[in-house]
Amino acid sequence: MNFKQKNLSVIVLLLFIFLIFILPINIYIIGDWQGVGVQFAFFRYQITTLGTSLIHSYQDIEYIKMGILGIKTALSTAFWIIGSIFLTISFIYQMLYLKKFFITGLFVLFSSILYLVSIIIQYGPLFHGPAGTAIPIGLPVLFVIGAWMYMEGQKEEAGDEEEEV
Repeated sequence: MNFKQKNLSVIVLLLFIFLIFILPINIYIIGDWQGVGVQFAFFRYQITTLGTSLIHSYQDIEYIKMGILGIKTALSTAFWIIGSIFLTISFIYQMLYLKKFFITGLFVLFSSILYLVSIIIQYGPLFHGPAGTAIPIGLPVLFVIGAWMYMEGQKEEAGDEEEEV
């Protein structure tokens, strides 16, 4: 691994830290302004008429298990949690195999698709419906970074094939 590849790997790891812990993926409005929230990969912060909440993914899992959430919300939440699991897998995979951007990019793209499906289940295909409105501000960033990693991985694999010949 040369110096340029090591620098690229460090940049990718920093992007993952940014994605997982800092980037808000979705901003949402509940119903007719009954509440608002910001949703990250592993938690969401919401302000409603009932108060302010910081809801972690494990709390969402408990809400699903206990039957507190409605079917549509539970399904949406399940897709979100699975997307977060795939994002975590991509982070771990990238840390273990610094040069394998192709597979990591696929994991990021797949998690982005799961997040998108989650938002569509909850708010509808136009991100607006009876449940409220969603503004997926971080989703395009995830798609772009996932596509970039996928393309970089393809370039690397093409370069590796040329070296073998």
